[in-house]
Amino acid sequence: MITVYHAPRSRSLRVIWLLEEIGDPYNIEVSSIPAPAEYLDVNPIGTYPAIDDDGVTLNESLAILQYITGRRLFGLAEGAPSFTIGPVPSPADYAAHLQFLHYGEASLQSAVSALFRTMVMGGEDQNNWTANDARTQLIRRLKLLEDRLADGRDYIMGDAFTIADISVGTALLAFAPLGLDDELSDNVKAYRARLQEREAFQRALTK
Repeated sequence: MITVYHAPRSRSLRVIWLLEEIGDPYNIEVSSIPAPAEYLDVNPIGTYPAIDDDGVTLNESLAILQYITGRRLFGLAEGAPSFTIGPVPSPADYAAHLQFLHYGEASLQSAVSALFRTMVMGGEDQNNWTANDARTQLIRRLKLLEDRLADGRDYIMGDAFTIADISVGTALLAFAPLGLDDELSDNVKAYRARLQEREAFQRALTK
Protein backbone atom coordinates (compact mmCIF):
# COMPACT_ATOMS: atom_id res chain seq x y z
CA MET A 1 0.00 0.00 0.00
CA ILE A 2 1.22 3.50 -0.83
CA THR A 3 2.04 5.88 1.99
CA VAL A 4 1.76 9.55 0.99
CA TYR A 5 3.67 12.20 2.90
CA HIS A 6 1.43 15.21 2.63
CA ALA A 7 1.42 18.87 3.60
CA PRO A 8 -1.83 20.76 3.04
CA ARG A 9 -1.75 23.36 0.22
CA SER A 10 1.29 21.73 -1.34
CA ARG A 11 1.91 19.69 -4.49
CA SER A 12 1.04 16.55 -2.55
CA LEU A 13 -2.61 17.42 -3.28
CA ARG A 14 -1.93 16.08 -6.78
CA VAL A 15 -1.08 12.64 -5.46
CA ILE A 16 -4.00 12.39 -3.06
CA TRP A 17 -6.39 13.62 -5.77
CA LEU A 18 -5.23 10.86 -8.12
CA LEU A 19 -5.48 8.18 -5.44
CA GLU A 20 -9.00 9.34 -4.61
CA GLU A 21 -9.90 9.15 -8.32
CA ILE A 22 -8.54 5.62 -8.48
CA GLY A 23 -10.17 4.47 -5.27
CA ASP A 24 -7.11 2.56 -4.07
CA PRO A 25 -6.47 2.46 -0.32
CA TYR A 26 -3.51 4.48 0.90
CA ASN A 27 -1.91 5.67 4.09
CA ILE A 28 -1.34 9.36 4.68
CA GLU A 29 1.25 11.04 6.86
CA VAL A 30 0.34 14.69 7.32
CA SER A 31 3.18 17.08 8.02
CA SER A 32 3.90 20.78 7.80
CA ILE A 33 5.90 23.39 5.90
CA PRO A 34 8.76 23.89 6.58
CA ALA A 35 9.41 20.18 6.93
CA PRO A 36 10.35 18.88 10.37
CA ALA A 37 13.81 17.40 10.76
CA GLU A 38 12.55 13.81 10.89
CA TYR A 39 10.94 14.17 7.45
CA LEU A 40 14.39 14.62 5.91
CA ASP A 41 14.94 10.91 6.52
CA VAL A 42 12.08 10.31 4.07
CA ASN A 43 12.90 13.07 1.58
CA PRO A 44 16.31 14.73 2.08
CA ILE A 45 15.32 17.84 0.11
CA GLY A 46 12.37 18.43 2.42
CA THR A 47 9.69 18.99 -0.22
CA TYR A 48 6.23 17.50 -0.54
CA PRO A 49 5.03 15.06 -1.64
CA ALA A 50 6.93 11.86 -1.11
CA ILE A 51 5.59 8.34 -1.34
CA ASP A 52 6.64 4.93 -0.16
CA ASP A 53 5.04 2.09 -2.10
CA ASP A 54 6.22 -1.03 -0.31
CA GLY A 55 9.82 0.16 -0.46
CA VAL A 56 9.63 2.09 -3.74
CA THR A 57 10.13 5.78 -2.92
CA LEU A 58 9.63 8.90 -5.02
CA ASN A 59 9.49 12.60 -4.19
CA GLU A 60 8.57 14.52 -7.36
CA SER A 61 4.82 15.02 -7.78
CA LEU A 62 4.60 14.48 -11.54
CA ALA A 63 6.89 11.45 -11.40
CA ILE A 64 4.58 10.05 -8.73
CA LEU A 65 1.51 10.61 -10.92
CA GLN A 66 3.20 8.81 -13.79
CA TYR A 67 4.37 6.02 -11.49
CA ILE A 68 0.92 5.43 -10.03
CA THR A 69 -0.85 5.39 -13.39
CA GLY A 70 1.82 3.18 -14.94
CA ARG A 71 2.36 0.85 -11.99
CA ARG A 72 -1.21 0.42 -10.84
CA LEU A 73 -3.55 1.10 -13.75
CA PHE A 74 -2.14 -0.30 -16.98
CA GLY A 75 -3.48 -3.75 -17.54
CA LEU A 76 -6.74 -3.29 -15.64
CA ALA A 77 -9.89 -4.77 -17.09
CA GLU A 78 -11.23 -3.18 -20.25
CA GLY A 79 -13.28 -0.12 -19.41
CA ALA A 80 -11.53 0.54 -16.10
CA PRO A 81 -10.53 4.18 -15.59
CA SER A 82 -6.87 4.82 -16.31
CA PHE A 83 -6.56 8.63 -15.90
CA THR A 84 -3.90 8.61 -18.60
CA ILE A 85 -4.02 8.12 -22.36
CA GLY A 86 -3.43 4.39 -22.28
CA PRO A 87 -0.51 2.11 -22.97
CA VAL A 88 -0.57 2.47 -26.80
CA PRO A 89 -1.64 6.02 -27.65
CA SER A 90 -1.12 7.73 -30.97
CA PRO A 91 2.15 9.69 -31.12
CA ALA A 92 0.18 12.96 -31.26
CA ASP A 93 -1.93 12.13 -28.19
CA TYR A 94 1.10 10.86 -26.31
CA ALA A 95 2.97 14.09 -27.04
CA ALA A 96 0.03 16.33 -26.09
CA HIS A 97 -0.59 14.52 -22.84
CA LEU A 98 3.06 14.62 -21.88
CA GLN A 99 3.27 18.30 -22.85
CA PHE A 100 0.38 19.37 -20.62
CA LEU A 101 1.34 17.07 -17.77
CA HIS A 102 4.63 18.93 -17.45
CA TYR A 103 3.19 22.31 -18.49
CA GLY A 104 1.19 22.31 -15.26
CA GLU A 105 4.39 22.28 -13.22
CA ALA A 106 7.10 23.81 -15.36
CA SER A 107 5.10 26.63 -16.97
CA LEU A 108 2.30 27.36 -14.49
CA GLN A 109 3.19 26.14 -11.00
CA SER A 110 6.75 27.48 -11.12
CA ALA A 111 5.48 31.02 -11.75
CA VAL A 112 2.68 30.60 -9.19
CA SER A 113 5.24 29.51 -6.60
CA ALA A 114 7.43 32.54 -7.31
CA LEU A 115 4.44 34.83 -6.78
CA PHE A 116 3.38 33.04 -3.61
CA ARG A 117 6.87 33.14 -2.08
CA THR A 118 7.36 36.79 -2.97
CA MET A 119 3.95 38.26 -2.14
CA VAL A 120 2.54 35.92 0.53
CA MET A 121 5.50 34.41 2.35
CA GLY A 122 7.84 37.36 1.75
CA GLY A 123 5.23 40.06 2.23
CA GLU A 124 6.58 42.02 -0.72
CA ASP A 125 4.54 44.58 -2.65
CA GLN A 126 2.98 43.25 -5.85
CA ASN A 127 5.19 45.65 -7.81
CA ASN A 128 8.29 43.80 -6.68
CA TRP A 129 10.40 42.92 -9.74
CA THR A 130 10.21 39.17 -9.11
CA ALA A 131 6.46 39.27 -8.67
CA ASN A 132 6.00 41.39 -11.80
CA ASP A 133 8.15 39.05 -13.86
CA ALA A 134 6.38 35.94 -12.58
CA ARG A 135 2.98 37.49 -13.27
CA THR A 136 4.00 38.47 -16.81
CA GLN A 137 5.32 34.96 -17.50
CA LEU A 138 2.21 33.33 -16.05
CA ILE A 139 -0.19 35.41 -18.16
CA ARG A 140 1.83 34.68 -21.30
CA ARG A 141 1.92 30.97 -20.58
CA LEU A 142 -1.84 30.73 -20.09
CA LYS A 143 -2.35 31.10 -23.84
CA LEU A 144 -1.35 27.49 -24.45
CA LEU A 145 -4.14 26.30 -22.16
CA GLU A 146 -6.64 28.78 -23.57
CA ASP A 147 -5.92 27.57 -27.09
CA ARG A 148 -6.27 23.94 -26.01
CA LEU A 149 -9.71 24.54 -24.49
CA ALA A 150 -10.96 26.84 -27.25
CA ASP A 151 -12.83 24.03 -29.01
CA GLY A 152 -15.07 23.50 -25.98
CA ARG A 153 -13.50 20.27 -24.77
CA ASP A 154 -14.10 19.32 -21.14
CA TYR A 155 -10.56 18.23 -20.34
CA ILE A 156 -7.03 18.53 -21.72
CA MET A 157 -7.36 15.34 -23.75
CA GLY A 158 -11.00 15.83 -24.72
CA ASP A 159 -13.72 13.93 -22.90
CA ALA A 160 -11.35 11.92 -20.70
CA PHE A 161 -9.99 13.23 -17.41
CA THR A 162 -6.26 12.47 -17.05
CA ILE A 163 -3.32 13.24 -14.82
CA ALA A 164 -2.55 16.19 -17.11
CA ASP A 165 -5.70 17.79 -15.70
CA ILE A 166 -4.49 17.15 -12.16
CA SER A 167 -1.18 18.83 -12.94
CA VAL A 168 -2.76 21.88 -14.60
CA GLY A 169 -5.74 22.04 -12.26
CA THR A 170 -3.73 22.29 -9.06
CA ALA A 171 -1.76 25.22 -10.50
CA LEU A 172 -5.02 27.03 -11.33
CA LEU A 173 -6.15 26.81 -7.71
CA ALA A 174 -3.78 29.61 -6.72
CA PHE A 175 -5.05 32.21 -9.18
CA ALA A 176 -7.91 33.51 -7.02
CA PRO A 177 -5.87 33.81 -3.79
CA LEU A 178 -3.17 35.65 -5.74
CA GLY A 179 -5.70 38.05 -7.27
CA LEU A 180 -5.17 36.75 -10.79
CA ASP A 181 -8.62 35.42 -11.68
CA ASP A 182 -9.23 38.33 -14.05
CA GLU A 183 -6.41 36.96 -16.22
CA LEU A 184 -8.31 33.73 -16.85
CA SER A 185 -10.57 33.36 -19.88
CA ASP A 186 -14.14 32.14 -19.42
CA ASN A 187 -13.14 28.77 -20.89
CA VAL A 188 -10.32 28.32 -18.39
CA LYS A 189 -12.55 29.36 -15.48
CA ALA A 190 -15.19 26.85 -16.59
CA TYR A 191 -12.51 24.17 -16.91
CA ARG A 192 -11.24 24.88 -13.40
CA ALA A 193 -14.80 24.71 -12.07
CA ARG A 194 -15.31 21.29 -13.66
CA LEU A 195 -12.17 20.01 -12.00
CA GLN A 196 -13.18 21.39 -8.61
CA GLU A 197 -16.59 19.74 -8.87
CA ARG A 198 -15.09 16.26 -9.10
CA GLU A 199 -15.87 14.24 -5.98
CA ALA A 200 -12.31 12.91 -5.74
CA PHE A 201 -10.96 16.46 -5.71
CA GLN A 202 -13.37 17.47 -2.97
CA ARG A 203 -12.29 14.48 -0.88
CA ALA A 204 -8.62 15.27 -1.45
CA LEU A 205 -9.11 18.81 -0.16
CA THR A 206 -10.18 17.45 3.23
CA LYS A 207 -6.93 15.53 3.83
